[in-house]
Amino acid sequence: MTAAPTADGAAATYGSRTHWDGVHALLEDRALLEDRSGARPQAAGALLDHMAAVADRLAGADGVVMDLGAGQGALVRALAQPGRLVIASDIAAGPLAAIRAPGIAGLVADAARPALKPGVIDLITCLRGLWTLPDPAGVLTAMAGLLAPGGHILVQLWDRPARCRLIGTGAALLGKVLPGLTRPAGEAGPFDIDPDGLAALAAPAGLELVAIEDGAATAGIGDAAGYWREFDALAETAAAARLRAPAALQARLDAALPGVLDRVLPRDDAGAGWQAPIAWHLCTLAPRKVQDRITPPG
Repeated sequence: MTAAPTADGAAATYGSRTHWDGVHALLEDRALLEDRSGARPQAAGALLDHMAAVADRLAGADGVVMDLGAGQGALVRALAQPGRLVIASDIAAGPLAAIRAPGIAGLVADAARPALKPGVIDLITCLRGLWTLPDPAGVLTAMAGLLAPGGHILVQLWDRPARCRLIGTGAALLGKVLPGLTRPAGEAGPFDIDPDGLAALAAPAGLELVAIEDGAATAGIGDAAGYWREFDALAETAAAARLRAPAALQARLDAALPGVLDRVLPRDDAGAGWQAPIAWHLCTLAPRKVQDRITPPG
């Protein structure tokens, strides 16, 4: 997708610091935080809980964790505990300023140039972000160099589009009315990296895929506002583009959405709303074990 426009209306390069500062400034990372009603989005909340549980197990009680693309730190906050250092790393400075908690350190850095000493991180997490990076393979190489002995990288990927209609439906609708929401040639999209693709990207970095945990959730949708709240929680760049659109266009989208949902989503048991599915993979990478060489006899 193209980037969010800057203050003067020009488009920032997708994935740049300016792009993400603009997106987070508009959304305030409400993706995984409680909104004003006090209820967090169902699907994003389920994903966050699953990611945090797996990461907590991998990190250990006193491990050093780095969350790549941390935003305003929803996952970082979930992982913070006494005795554990959690580093919130993001290319955008703005969202990191919102993180204020014991045991959490902010790091403004390009993922390909993390500005940390090698061999110091026990766990690196990447939630909803690997496909947004300009060079995922290069970033995995940089991250592999940061791992302490026994360290891991935990990457979240989406399942196939048919199991992720919660985000696919809105993205398709927005793509028809917002021409700027198109990906440049060669730029990966949210469904373009699967576990096999991740393993291929990680291999040159000396990493191997050692575990996959699958997860899924279904969001109950009652109306257009409820749908967009769930969608915005999982697709920040598209959400920012929609919210920047003229009010009249947003109203037309809201009016068209129920008909679209009727075509692609099942109704709930009462027939009053829709059931929107989302599914994901949590993939654990670790340095490849080097087999001891055996000198043949003779």
